[in-house]
Amino acid sequence: MSWICYRFLLKAKSPIHIGYGVKLGIVDRTRYYIPARNIWGALTNLITKSVMKSYKPRFYQEIGKSLNENVKLSYFYVYDGKQVFAPFYGDKGLEFGISKDEKRISTEEFEHNYIGSFTSTAIDKSSKSAEEGTLHETEYIKPVLFIGYLFTRHESLELVKGVEISFEDFIVINGNILSELWVGGERNYGFGRVEASLKKLSERKIHLFSSEMAVNTGKEELMINSEDSTGIALAHVDIENLDVEFIRGDLEPLSGREWSEKGIGQKVKENIRICITPGSVFKLKEAAKLRIGDFGIWETF
Repeated sequence: MSWICYRFLLKAKSPIHIGYGVKLGIVDRTRYYIPARNIWGALTNLITKSVMKSYKPRFYQEIGKSLNENVKLSYFYVYDGKQVFAPFYGDKGLEFGISKDEKRISTEEFEHNYIGSFTSTAIDKSSKSAEEGTLHETEYIKPVLFIGYLFTRHESLELVKGVEISFEDFIVINGNILSELWVGGERNYGFGRVEASLKKLSERKIHLFSSEMAVNTGKEELMINSEDSTGIALAHVDIENLDVEFIRGDLEPLSGREWSEKGIGQKVKENIRICITPGSVFKLKEAAKLRIGDFGIWETF
């Protein structure tokens, strides 16, 4: 059984904040890319709200579970039309740029071009001045273009009874074209609005972001191979049972929030996965195999 692959473009119409619990003083940091889990959450929210006639929290869980089982997503990175600015731990340290034959840039240049921040505070009504201890700064990715991939078994899927999603130039739900998603945090400030568009790819072998890392869509599993002796993590890579010779980059404990009876995102995921971070360079031992798993995380199988 094979997969259908779509190039998935997101045009940000407002700043994007992808929080991950890291602060630098009063600064709430953002990731410099969008993980697949955030796109899955945005799609789940979009689909559910478009078909739900009355509020039913469990319906979000049903749609999200079905979507996760039938669709796989890559991570999404800043894109200027030629170069994909995924992180890369090279000989010069952390740089940005993954597409072969295109120029990489330094972390300082990436931050200058694509990262901004704003400062806010609560107002003390009695004194009409800033409330003590409320000053904080939020980092964000500027409104730019992001690129990623969507993999699905079929062009049209019935996620649950009466809810059909198809992928054409746009996302189509029960015949209705939906092109706007809300991704990430700080929605109260108008952050996270993106326009989505899709393009079906005909190749069986997809070179992710024009890099040396390739996915074969003609297999049962979305296997990942490198055309070089080393690989580049273009998503988080779960190190459980991972047989590697070396890693150049970082490791990160990866958790998240899940649906519970209290509502969406009210439960912290219990199983924490230790992962190689995007951009890290690694070398697998010969017998090791990687696939794209749930929420776009690369894992052994």
